[in-house]
This record gives sequence, C-alpha cells and structure tokens, in this order.
Amino acid sequence: MKLFKTLALFAAALALTGCAHHLQIAPDLAKIERPAEAKPKIQANVAYYINDNLRKEEKITPGGGGDKVTTAPYRDLEVGFYKMLGNVFENVTLLKTQGDGNAIAQQHIDYIITPVVTPNSSSSSVLTWPPTHFSIDLACDISDANGKLLYRKQVVGEGNAEFSEFKSDFALSGKLAMQDALLKMQAQLLELPVNAKSGAAPASGQP
Repeated sequence: MKLFKTLALFAAALALTGCAHHLQIAPDLAKIERPAEAKPKIQANVAYYINDNLRKEEKITPGGGGDKVTTAPYRDLEVGFYKMLGNVFENVTLLKTQGDGNAIAQQHIDYIITPVVTPNSSSSSVLTWPPTHFSIDLACDISDANGKLLYRKQVVGEGNAEFSEFKSDFALSGKLAMQDALLKMQAQLLELPVNAKSGAAPASGQP
C-alpha cells in the first residue's frame, strides 16, 4: 500500500511538470525606433516575405522547473519587423507570395528581405516556469528583385528577467530578446553598402 501511494505521488508530480506554456513575445513597438544619430534612410524600395506556414509555426523551448514554453516567433516578429524595416528603408512592402513578379514590378522593388527566426530559452529557476533568459537568432537574407542573394545579415537578441520583473509579464525575457534582435538588425541594415540614388547594391557585395 505504501509503495502504491509513493508511485501515485510520483505520477502526480510528473503530471505537474513538463507542461508547455504559450508565450507571446512580440516586442514593445514604442521601443523599435531610429536612434537620433542614425544614418539617413536608404532610398530604396524593399519587400519582405514570410511564408504563411511559418506564421503559424510554434517552437518549443525550455522554461523553468522542467516545464517548456511555446512561441510563434514569426507571427510575433512581423509587426516589429515591418516597423524596423521602415526605419531603415524609404518604402516597405509585404509580398503575399514568394517571387510575386507583379508586385515587385508595380512597387519598383529593389530588395527582397526574408527573415529567419530561431528562438531559445532557459531558466535559472526550478520553482517557476517562465524563462529567465531568452535569445532570438534573427537572420535576414537580402536578395535583388530577381531573387539573387546579395547579403545575409545575422544577429542574436538577448533578454533577461528575474521573478520580480516577470511576475506581471511571464513573456518579458522573450519580448526583450525580440526587441534586442530587431534593434541589432536595424543597425546592421543601416550599414548596407547600397547606392542611395538607385537602391542598387554594388557589384562586389557579398552575403
């Protein structure tokens, strides 16, 4: 009987651990701004593309106390990503399909930017499930209007939050990581060696 009770308690403990909690990690848009000392916007028309399946995709990463968290990184990235691109380039367009020739021609697109987002998380706590540390690996493949890859820029955003900070917002470390990734990518894109008049990349440009 004692053994049965022990096994029952063990099973109950397992049922309470290893859960997956969903977090929304979209950043605070008010923080995605151009710094006062930033270079002028690049006089180019850009389009970005995110596959609809990626918008729905959920990633599972570790939380605290043996639990896990799920996020939809592309969905949570998109609005902040659009704003960030608008801080860098003169005009930004969403492509509904990859290689949409009509939209590319009508909008006079110079660059097509495709983001690649990989989240990760961890926690120093064994008692609470929200992650105390989050990272967002953000890459941007930058192609010309014909789809030729010109550049690949990559950054890692970091976000940290302890219990006293995230107790009112369990997703805080993820939001801070997304914000950090977007601001770091903004700084990278502002340094692109493009021809400001035509929006064309120089012939020597390499990914």
